[in-house]
Amino acid sequence: MLERLQPKTVSFETALSDWWRSQPQSFRESVSPSAARACFRAGYTAGKQTTERRFVFKAGRMRITVWATGIVEAKKKAEAEADFRAAKKGWPIPKAGWQLQEEK
Repeated sequence: MLERLQPKTVSFETALSDWWRSQPQSFRESVSPSAARACFRAGYTAGKQTTERRFVFKAGRMRITVWATGIVEAKKKAEAEADFRAAKKGWPIPKAGWQLQEEK
C-alpha cells in the first residue's frame, strides 16, 4: 500500500498552480497572472533541460530556438527545423544549405 508509484513528471499546469499557491499574497496581488505564467514557463522549461543548453539561430527570416548538449547537435536540430518550416510555408530550401548565425 505504501509502495504506490509516483509520477515521474508533473504537468505544466499542475506545477504552475502549485507554485502560484505557494507564493505570498503580496506577490500574487502585485504580479499579473499572465506575467507570472510567462516567468514560470521560462524557469520550468530551463529546469527540465538540465543536461541541455538553449541555442538561438537566425536562418534567413527565421529565428530558431533549439535545446541541445552542444553546438554541433544544435546546428543539426536547427537545420532540420528550418527545413520543416520552409516546407510548411512552401519556401524553397537554399541549395547551399541554411546559413545559420548564432545569436547571443
